[in-house]
Amino acid sequence: MPRPNAPQPSRADHPPAPAAAAARRPARRGSLASAAERRRATQELRALAHPLRLRLLQEFAGAPRTTMQVAAAIGEPPTRLYHHVNALERAGILTLARTRQVRGTTEKYFEVAKKKFGADKGTRLTRGMRGSLRGLARLVFDEAVRDLDAAIADKSARMPGASPLALRMLLNVSPAQLSTARKRLMATLAAIQKECKRTQPRADSMRWALTVALAPRSPRRR
Repeated sequence: MPRPNAPQPSRADHPPAPAAAAARRPARRGSLASAAERRRATQELRALAHPLRLRLLQEFAGAPRTTMQVAAAIGEPPTRLYHHVNALERAGILTLARTRQVRGTTEKYFEVAKKKFGADKGTRLTRGMRGSLRGLARLVFDEAVRDLDAAIADKSARMPGASPLALRMLLNVSPAQLSTARKRLMATLAAIQKECKRTQPRADSMRWALTVALAPRSPRRR
């Protein structure tokens, strides 16, 4: 008696394994880059959201310096700074510029790794990044308020052409105007910074802080 044909399995008998299929599918290069960019930005923002580390960033921005030199400049014990310098180095904010052997010890000179930190244009902000950005923004403007308070209290700072300046301006701009204004503002700031760097410091040179904010005004405050 001829053997009947064995029933063939239908598609329903062997449903696809979505997890396995997803694992075999190569991830898009753009999505991997975006995830890595978000991790980098989050690490940088978290490392900077500390008042002492913000001061360290300002001190190391001028030229390669050791932790001992920065400690002397800001009046802090070096033992308090080593942990924060290491944290900034791990986050990629500071980088080791050079070392020097002095009396059996190794002096480490650090410098700022790059000009900009945090989220780049087009990076999707995560909840953690937004929280760190808010904290860092408060630190930046708290520092500006302290500078202004000290300058106002110092009579010698109130000289013609050299007085502290605080400015708030409200603008009604279209998206196109805003884009143009942002570019002009950044170009002006870059030109001022370049000119100051090119000029040799004089005996009467002082460090001034320039703090800028450009943000949409909340509708609830109109």
